[in-house]
Amino acid sequence: MTTDTATDTATVCELAPATLYAMIDQVLHGVARDDSRPVLTGVHVKIEDGTLTMASADGFQLWVLSAPCHGASASAILTADTLKATLPALKAAIKAAGKYDSDRTTVTLAIGEHCAIDTGVARIALLQVEGTYPNYSQLIPTLESYASDAGCHIALNGTYLAKIAAAAAKYGDSGILRMRTTTPSSPMRCDWKSDKWNATAVVMPMFVNWDAPAPAPAPAPAGWATAPKRASVCESCTDSARENDGASADIAESVCIEYGADMSDHYCERQDGTDCACAGH
Repeated sequence: MTTDTATDTATVCELAPATLYAMIDQVLHGVARDDSRPVLTGVHVKIEDGTLTMASADGFQLWVLSAPCHGASASAILTADTLKATLPALKAAIKAAGKYDSDRTTVTLAIGEHCAIDTGVARIALLQVEGTYPNYSQLIPTLESYASDAGCHIALNGTYLAKIAAAAAKYGDSGILRMRTTTPSSPMRCDWKSDKWNATAVVMPMFVNWDAPAPAPAPAPAGWATAPKRASVCESCTDSARENDGASADIAESVCIEYGADMSDHYCERQDGTDCACAGH
């Protein structure tokens, strides 16, 4: 519905406090941490076609949360700090509702020239970010694009995935998270939902040369360099090489350099460049 005052015309959306809390708590994960693009430091909030949508992006990940919400079309970019500040009040409203998923108590979200969340006990003004938010909908791969069952390798930022998985485990139905991608250079689409709202996150891939040679073994810790040391043939490695390598074992001896006053620490190198098999390697 729409409410009119002398200073503002705003679209007011009524939601269960648990629904609004869950949407805000999750969408804040995708907000940009630097201000090189100021609009990305905020959350895009839109009411359209009977749906409330919240979105955040930082250039590497995109979070989109949606829930049914009737009202005239309206949108705003709200600062992450003011949205985060509403969480304690919404948590109190959830507690007042009697249980987490209760719909007996609703809160209102007003989107217009002046934006606010009203819990019935507290009214919290929401600051806005000036600017135009990117058209993020075109960045979300369609479900039809995942028709192929062909497998592929993809490299993703583990921190982003951990946040997505945590949100799905905390708020999703049975903690189920569905992930889809098509090629190593395609975005990874992640979906989870409850009976009150839907969530989608898109994570941009990282470009990794899967065929690159493995990195060289790390050198011995720097602190050992000044300790007493001696070099000798490592019998453990040599015996293992003879057992596993057959005829080539004659050239597979290892130089075992023992560090430490009691000669108890080892750092080994096999002359043929392969891994050393002794326990000290």
